[in-house]
Amino acid sequence: MGKKARMPEVRHVAEEEIGAAQAAELIVLLDLEARWENLRAARQGTPRVSSIAQDLRGMQKAYDAFRVQLKAYQARFSPTHASELLLNTPARLGGWCRQVRDLHLRAGQSAQAHSPVHLLEKAYRWADRLAGKRGKYRVSRATPPGPAEAVFRDLEALAAWCDALT
Repeated sequence: MGKKARMPEVRHVAEEEIGAAQAAELIVLLDLEARWENLRAARQGTPRVSSIAQDLRGMQKAYDAFRVQLKAYQARFSPTHASELLLNTPARLGGWCRQVRDLHLRAGQSAQAHSPVHLLEKAYRWADRLAGKRGKYRVSRATPPGPAEAVFRDLEALAAWCDALT
């Protein structure tokens, strides 16, 4: 048997590669992508027969919003956005949480208008999977998610939680 193929690590965008405006737009793009992913994951976990059409329309609208923003982002900025495949290990999830937090810091005041609650929910969803696989307690959630600053503090707390799992 050959060696088992490894998944690529989280792609890191160096701070010097992007400016504050690009970082702020990337946060919005990532949040739209997370919204669509979260809707898909929720649908797979608990399909509701009575609202299939409504659920599918909601997912389609979320996907369309993401694709429109992705196209605009890629036409304007380089490097282009590449979707994250899996956050299925503590190291990947923790690294991703820190990257998103770093993007927020890079964006500065530009990021304050948008609270990326879908990004936070995506992180919690992956953390729940990790907790289940490792027999650990789920990470507690701040409800409701607060302003952008609070979301990014929660992401740092999730990254620390991931560090404790390794």
